Amino acid sequence: MKLIIENIGMLEHAEISLRKLCVIAGENDNGKSTIGKIFFCIVKAINRYREDLQESKEFWVNEKTDEIYFRLREAIRFTGPEVMDVLRRLRMSSRHRLNAEEQLAAVDESIQRVFALTEFEPSARQEVLALRDEIQAVLDQPENINQSIENALNKVFASEFDASLLLHGATQGRIQLLENDLTLMDLVVTDDGVRLMGEVEPVALKDATFIDSPLILNNHDVLARSQTLLDVDQRRSGRLSLPYTTLHTKDLFDKLRTPALPLDLFSPDNTMRTDLVLGDLDALIDGEVTYDKTERDFVFRRSSGAAISIKNTASGIKVFGLLKMLVANEFVTKDTILIFDEPENHLHPKWQLKLAQMLLKLVESGVYVLVSSHSPYLIEALKRGVDRAGLTNEARFALAQERKINDEDRLNDIFSVLAEPFEAFRQMDAEDLGDE
Repeated sequence: MKLIIENIGMLEHAEISLRKLCVIAGENDNGKSTIGKIFFCIVKAINRYREDLQESKEFWVNEKTDEIYFRLREAIRFTGPEVMDVLRRLRMSSRHRLNAEEQLAAVDESIQRVFALTEFEPSARQEVLALRDEIQAVLDQPENINQSIENALNKVFASEFDASLLLHGATQGRIQLLENDLTLMDLVVTDDGVRLMGEVEPVALKDATFIDSPLILNNHDVLARSQTLLDVDQRRSGRLSLPYTTLHTKDLFDKLRTPALPLDLFSPDNTMRTDLVLGDLDALIDGEVTYDKTERDFVFRRSSGAAISIKNTASGIKVFGLLKMLVANEFVTKDTILIFDEPENHLHPKWQLKLAQMLLKLVESGVYVLVSSHSPYLIEALKRGVDRAGLTNEARFALAQERKINDEDRLNDIFSVLAEPFEAFRQMDAEDLGDE
């Protein structure tokens, strides 16, 4: 599967084939993170469009239910306890998050009961029945899959990139996802949003998880109340005061708060793989990070039983504890993609080598791993691990440079770029020696 983008995020042009392990290296502000965010958004949109379609239908049905309620209430000739009870239940039904079909059944029952209990003008009766038929018409509409996916893509990209999906100064961009000669997705991007060109083919990835900082565990109080643009509901003005965050941050936070599941609930194949990775992670941190409902916060529990606030632990504990929670609940499993954005920012070089080992174990178990990095330690460790495991054909080491990425391995260029600070030190040493 190959991603091709033009004038998106920080990138003027990029092409990269999604291998089991993809490493994108380079200096800052050259678009390393953009690739991971685009993959994240595409996977999220394709896997949630049906949910969006259902939610839009349910919203529309609830709106029509409210109209029916108000029309019935104003048109009845007389009221009594039984009539008012029926109307009250109809009004509450639109607040109980019924699916669209269940909501229509509640509407039908309420209309029949009210019509039987009181008198109506024929014109009022016809208006109520016409509103009811509008609900039925919506439910009978065939799915427009492409339109639903396009809507989901626009929501997801807006929630992740806000208003900055296009490269600064560009008027149009392009996002294409290909598999050999087959176009899986073709998008045109303008200031007005994303437009889908042609049909969308299925994507094998089941989910995506994006990690850009283990410090997410320190920010429970804010993130527990936060929302993304996907959550914004203009009809509920009370939510406008809530803090906002990016989609990938909220997605990761919600996954980490999910209670840990016992291993015996997993399929036998995944249990074996998961158990191996979890055992290694256990040995690394000698404990586990969990969400404590009583404390309403994340805590680190050592194997000895002692528990401390996650805020008082080292960054390495946070990184590996976070990874362990994701693996334990199978958010990171076969045919999902784990995107790690510059993990070295929070890890000692020795821990970077350990992280490389863990990522390669995940790759061997069927997880797609995409890492952006400017750490020679981490990149070298990943390269050596790939060679030892015989995964050379399953790995890509690309370089982001001058806001471009080519679909080729550029390890020599990567290490040349990352070694530039050491060359500066060498020149300084030469100058100092020349002054003596």
